[in-house]
Amino acid sequence: MRIAIFTAVVAVMTIPASAHHPNRETTPVIPRVDLLPPLGNCLPEGYRRKYNRPTYIGGKIAYHIAPSSQEAMAWHRAEHRGDYECKRGRVVPQYFYQKPYEALKIGGRKDVNAPARSEQTSPSDRLEDVQLREVDEKPAGDMLPELPVAPAEDDLDFSALELIPLR
Repeated sequence: MRIAIFTAVVAVMTIPASAHHPNRETTPVIPRVDLLPPLGNCLPEGYRRKYNRPTYIGGKIAYHIAPSSQEAMAWHRAEHRGDYECKRGRVVPQYFYQKPYEALKIGGRKDVNAPARSEQTSPSDRLEDVQLREVDEKPAGDMLPELPVAPAEDDLDFSALELIPLR
């Protein structure tokens, strides 16, 4: 009896496997009908997008829950600027800091084992000091500061330089 039931179940299960499946690659594609248009395109602009800051109540709640969150810090800045009381429009902060490549000093590293700068200065260093003093220090009245004289090119000593071969 069990063998007969098992054979019948196996026979019923193999019938769909041997059936011909429809060819879906050649059937025409019918586009879906969009009953509701996309509502997101027609909605008015939100408060956060319009004013570039959180709402007063939402920002205050965020400030009390998590003061270090981005929303709370933005609310705090806007509150101290008085944006909510004055009903000021959109405020976009601009930062005018130096770029990293402008802040870096140009040139090689200084030798740590070399004596202090006051003990040994090269003529090119003295020339740079003269140029910096001319820019930084403005003479008061008729008194002009005494500046060291830059040496001529013939007086420069290049014997201390090492020549490193290129590979």
